[in-house]
Amino acid sequence: MKHKLANLLFLMFFLFAISSCDVDDDFTSGNFYPVDYVPPEEEVGDTTDTPVYNPQDCWDENVFARHNTTFNNYFTRYGDGWTGGDATYSIPIDDNTNLWLFGDTFLGTVRADRSRSGSPLINNTIVLQEGETFTTFHGGTAAAPKAFLAPPEEDWWYWPGHGQVHNGQVQLIMFALGRTSQGGAFGFEYTAIDLATLSLPDLEIISVERKMLFDGANYGACLLQYDGFTYIYGAYKTGLNKFMHVARVPGTDLSQEWEYFAGANSWTTNVSDSKAVFSNVSEQFSVIHRPNGFYLMTQNYFLGKELYLYSGPTPIGPFENRQTLFCTPETNDRIFTYNAFVHEQFSTENNLFISYNNNSHFFVDLFSNADNYRPHFVNVEGWLE
Repeated sequence: MKHKLANLLFLMFFLFAISSCDVDDDFTSGNFYPVDYVPPEEEVGDTTDTPVYNPQDCWDENVFARHNTTFNNYFTRYGDGWTGGDATYSIPIDDNTNLWLFGDTFLGTVRADRSRSGSPLINNTIVLQEGETFTTFHGGTAAAPKAFLAPPEEDWWYWPGHGQVHNGQVQLIMFALGRTSQGGAFGFEYTAIDLATLSLPDLEIISVERKMLFDGANYGACLLQYDGFTYIYGAYKTGLNKFMHVARVPGTDLSQEWEYFAGANSWTTNVSDSKAVFSNVSEQFSVIHRPNGFYLMTQNYFLGKELYLYSGPTPIGPFENRQTLFCTPETNDRIFTYNAFVHEQFSTENNLFISYNNNSHFFVDLFSNADNYRPHFVNVEGWLE
């Protein structure tokens, strides 16, 4: 779930169409802070004024977690491109290059006190990381920005799923969404799952194809390459619960026909026959592989502060033996956290590099403090069995 009042305020100002992309000037060269900003003596990589949890009050005592100061500073921005966003997927291109995929994204200027003025807000962006240089890609122009990708339907928009490189091109899962009659901050629903293909290194849009109209599970919330297949994970919402479903393709080409886990070690091309393999996942989660098995990392599914880890023998589980890895210190009566995700290219066997996002129940908070809507990064060790 997300706070999406922004869509009601801003969608009417943007026409959705696949268009050429505008590349903002590099906004990371030099100091990460404005000239008149004096950082605190002890920078912990988290500029939000929040309490620090005692690990024994929340996460397992064998687990050690710490803020990743480097990446928290990378994404503490003041202008000339991305200044806030959620989803926070990443795709490794090579040892020095990564693509970061964001959902609703603030551009514009953030003041030295971290407040923002009437900043543009668009539904998705890509940020290209080359070493310590980051460049924002979006549609439209710098003066009139639009989302990097948009569905052909006029009243729909895209939020990103996961993606990967295939045959020298980037394939991105994109979730199409639309507004509902419910209205309000959460008046939206999934409508389709599309596959976008981009060229490398210039990130030109080659194609966008519709994989399916939405059938209940957001396939593409996580991808895992293992043993000749790409596993495509999604969360199927039933009431307040979300159940993990799994699709897969041979190799790494996501444009192939998908087959879905149907239980009893069988797979089917009929999505309606897909069976749940785990309950209580969040909207965005990760499945990773280690020499001793597979691990599911998911946040407490109802906007909770806890990040959980489960182990299993196969890419589809069964996942058991829950550990609590971390508890997000930003969570309070106004701020919630969500979309925790493991970035494997920055992780090691026992050290997980995890991002999560925070947001506010009150839209005004996103302007009074840019750190109320942003990703945070932590490293977690001591969890490996």
